[in-house]
Amino acid sequence: MAKITHIFKTYFPETNGGLEEAIRQYGSHAAKNGFDVEVVSVGPKTYTVNAPDGIKTKFYKKTFDVFSNPFSFVFARSFKKIVEDTDILHFHFPWPTAELLVLFYNIKKPALVTFHCDIHKIKPLKRLYLPFVKQYLKKIDKICISSKVLLKTTPYLAQFRDKIEEVSYFINEKRFSNLPDPDPEIIEFTQKIKNYALFVGVLRWYKGLDILLDAAKKIEDDIVIVGKGDLYDRLYSRIKNENLKNVHLLGFQNDNNLKFLIEKSGLIVLPSIAPAEAFGQILLEGLYFSKPLVSTELGTGTSLVNRHNYTGFVVKPGSGVSLAGAMNKLLTDDVCSKKFSKNAYHHYLDNFTATAQGDKYIRIYRSFLQ
Repeated sequence: MAKITHIFKTYFPETNGGLEEAIRQYGSHAAKNGFDVEVVSVGPKTYTVNAPDGIKTKFYKKTFDVFSNPFSFVFARSFKKIVEDTDILHFHFPWPTAELLVLFYNIKKPALVTFHCDIHKIKPLKRLYLPFVKQYLKKIDKICISSKVLLKTTPYLAQFRDKIEEVSYFINEKRFSNLPDPDPEIIEFTQKIKNYALFVGVLRWYKGLDILLDAAKKIEDDIVIVGKGDLYDRLYSRIKNENLKNVHLLGFQNDNNLKFLIEKSGLIVLPSIAPAEAFGQILLEGLYFSKPLVSTELGTGTSLVNRHNYTGFVVKPGSGVSLAGAMNKLLTDDVCSKKFSKNAYHHYLDNFTATAQGDKYIRIYRSFLQ
């Protein structure tokens, strides 16, 4: 059985986000198609997890973290053996630690990278790091991007066009089947509020959550925020200090509760403010559950998932007024909301199933083995 090793800086259960979910989808789909799948990441200690989805995860103890780039001496020392013990390497960009190790070692195994997004947070460092990125991409056999829009917003990718393939994110539908009932307190919570907009994701700087709180002041209905992250305490303080009684911060929720919250919601909102939001896994989940969407135009795959005036509204980023206007329209206009809801599931079936997208990775893996 051929082995695929995914390499990224973060993964379940240490963190829970859309990118981790995307990696899990890739891995479980490959396992279903006869591959042995491993994810290599870093964590607070060195340990191994064997998940029921067929994915084995090996965490290496983190030594330090600089600008969201965790480094592990144990991982670095083990990298050569990780490469030797697999048939295919599947990297996930960006993680400078892994990229520099690729440049240091002479890798002779077939390798692809899913280029999720460019580096956006610290632009001076990006300029210094860019030459290394280009050398790294030269050594990789195949570059997968979630949307061709990235070719416009990330100019240096153009020089690698001959080995770029568009592979969008997708959903493993089994994730939401045979789940236990939602927790009683979640059921009770949804009964106390009426129509609500739902945000799901890691509470990071680029998610636009401050803009969402600004918009809440112009919305009569409720907003539910699901997720954990660095911004949790600040958001909690804003909600309390500004008396935003229609905003509810629920923290992380397991899939049984998450499914229930999506099904009961009036819309899915993703108010991100920077292209670090490469695709938006929750937008896909919204399509799957036939929910209208509100997102922002970032020049990334988010507007591929949410087609303006077809599955929902796409507004300019950073504008609480525009965000509130789009949300109010969907929360109060049943005709508009039902039209977008109907279109949402058709859009999912046409473009984002495991067959439509996941099989592209299977073809790449098999071409490497040939």
